[in-house]
Amino acid sequence: MHFTNYMKRKLGVIGGLGTDTAAQFYIESERLWHASGQKSHIPLMLENSQSAFSLEQSLTCSMDRVDELQDFLCAAAKNLEKGGSTILALPCNTAHVHIDALRSSVNIPVLSITEEVAKKLSKCNVKRAAILCTAVTRHSGIYDKDCIALGIKTIYPSEDDQKNIEQIIQRALSWQNDKSDNEMLQAVIDRIIQKGADVVVLACTDLQLCMPKQLPANVIDSMKTLSEASIQRLLLM
Repeated sequence: MHFTNYMKRKLGVIGGLGTDTAAQFYIESERLWHASGQKSHIPLMLENSQSAFSLEQSLTCSMDRVDELQDFLCAAAKNLEKGGSTILALPCNTAHVHIDALRSSVNIPVLSITEEVAKKLSKCNVKRAAILCTAVTRHSGIYDKDCIALGIKTIYPSEDDQKNIEQIIQRALSWQNDKSDNEMLQAVIDRIIQKGADVVVLACTDLQLCMPKQLPANVIDSMKTLSEASIQRLLLM
């Protein structure tokens, strides 16, 4: 495709929820773009959500402040649309509780991480998927809706392990995660596999920061899944 045609398509990324994850999403998207045989860098814009750190931390373990996030997300989406983005991606599972409002705020497509993960699970013939996520993602049921629609049962960690997951996420958001978080996450994964999960979904994009680069076959990275879907959609434009 001629270079000038690249100007007609641009991936807009709402970042800042957390920053490390947004950076990893950008890197992975650039890698996939290059791997697809393109001759230039990926046409991409990144807009950091201006939400407070305290709000980000609160959303890991409570629904109390979830409504505060919507305006920040919609403002970022509108800025990306004004800047020429032709498709949007949000590499944060928790923020997808506002996916409908986000889609209504702009006139360009907004990909859904929960929908893309559910599609991937379905293609892999998964019947029972364990969802490791924040309290907001769990209690809002956003994965339940998209998975059940494709015949996939969702299961979640025990109450104690849910608290462990939230602690790991909070430490990752504060740039404080270490080997102990990696070991704790692996222990949670082992326990929920024993409960009968076919696969485990890292349904918080910060959790992939506590895993080895080469994930086990039974662990799905939601961030990478969204990146793959974003590039596939961008290439079709």
